[in-house]
Amino acid sequence: MELEDTPPGALLMSSMRAVGYSLQTAIADIVDNSISAHASQVDIFFDAGVEVPFLAVLDNGDGMSKSEAREAMTLAGNPATDDRDDDDLGRFGLGLKTASLSQCRQLTVLTKKDGEITALSWDLDVIESTRRWSLGVLDDEEAWELPYAEKLRDVDHGTLVVWRKLDRLLAADSNPSTYLDAQMEEVRLHLALVFHRFIAGETSKTTIRLNFVEVPATDPFLSKSRLTQLQPEEVINIGDSKVVVQAFTLPFLNRMSKRERDSATALGLLRDTQGFYVYRAHRLVVWGTWFRLVQKTELGRLTRVRVDIPNSLDHLWALDIKKSAATPPDLVRARLRELATTFVEPSQRVHTYRGRKSSSSDPIIRAWNLIEDRDKTRYQINRLHPALARLSSELAPKELGLFEAALELVESTIPLQDAFNRMSRDVQVDQDQHSQAELIESLLQLWRSNTSHGSVDRFVDSMIRCEPFDGLFQVRDDVIARLTVDVVDPVDPVEG
Repeated sequence: MELEDTPPGALLMSSMRAVGYSLQTAIADIVDNSISAHASQVDIFFDAGVEVPFLAVLDNGDGMSKSEAREAMTLAGNPATDDRDDDDLGRFGLGLKTASLSQCRQLTVLTKKDGEITALSWDLDVIESTRRWSLGVLDDEEAWELPYAEKLRDVDHGTLVVWRKLDRLLAADSNPSTYLDAQMEEVRLHLALVFHRFIAGETSKTTIRLNFVEVPATDPFLSKSRLTQLQPEEVINIGDSKVVVQAFTLPFLNRMSKRERDSATALGLLRDTQGFYVYRAHRLVVWGTWFRLVQKTELGRLTRVRVDIPNSLDHLWALDIKKSAATPPDLVRARLRELATTFVEPSQRVHTYRGRKSSSSDPIIRAWNLIEDRDKTRYQINRLHPALARLSSELAPKELGLFEAALELVESTIPLQDAFNRMSRDVQVDQDQHSQAELIESLLQLWRSNTSHGSVDRFVDSMIRCEPFDGLFQVRDDVIARLTVDVVDPVDPVEG
């Protein structure tokens, strides 16, 4: 390997290891370069069980010529003030070097463009031993010995980034393989979220794999769910650029499928991850913050707001080197403050007694009434619910007194504080446990217990306006048919 002197910027190399990258943000920075190079596939390989542990990122992007590769290995090769393509995820021209050397002491880049191979390396051990800030140039034999380098042989273009001497990554653990596997699982979760719009093909389609296992997209908005509420887009104009804002209200936790719950809670508790999700050129940068414009509350925990910013506004958003922090400029901040309360309102409605209307205009007869008395709130069983009213009408005065006492006992002992504590930890509450068949059977029991219902149609129409039977509204005709059969050929409730 030959050594070539590099510009003075290289003198900053060691000190910039302390920028503050995690393994997740460091690898994401390398993937940024691959996507900016129009890669449709990015493979991440790692192995701590070999003689020389390594982590490698291979893409099928445009690749680099020799001069482009040298520029990429130079600190701040592309000034932050340079004009960039709309899909360029770079910022300071530092990511490849600072992200890589934050995790390892040896960075090697093998790249191919138009059939031409270039392999360059930074090795901090060599720099310290020779006291020369020199860039290593690998010959062909050294280049093809790199892990997974053979995958570039039969293609015209692509880039392989290899990390070795993983001092920062592996030095702290006695079982490097197990430790690296666990760390890479965190990387998988991070990439699934940060690049979910690319993985899903919302823009350019990019497949990301870890040791040949594909990373699925984690959509924090559950935008494909029919139960997710979308608010209209808001556009904030800043000169010739636009910031596009759209709020999403997630379904109530009990209405989510397991896969949706996993996606919604991948970042942590819903309460902690509500707020703005800022995307720069469709890449997630910041998430789960209201920028101190409003407070995080339990009622707002289902609110997530997508904010799309172009890379032309980087200077106004104070984007950091790691692309993991950003602050909105005053003009955007002022408009977001105006919109924030509106964004949270749908989540508040979902949580206010599961989205039920507290006014008398609610077309559904609820089993519980919300009673508000000045600054206090309580829940009261609805005595006018047909099922309870029917039972009450059959009771003798003494029995009716006992029944009322039982209802008051239930009302006064609802474990609201315990329920609040559990739901604040995103524990799923098993409340919607009645299947359609069970609800129909309950209706049958109510039908058989009273001969003064009138027609089946009238009985069914009155009951499907009541909770929990309102869920049968869509199958009204089937319910009527089932009860009609029971009228013609009643089934003994004991013999079945």
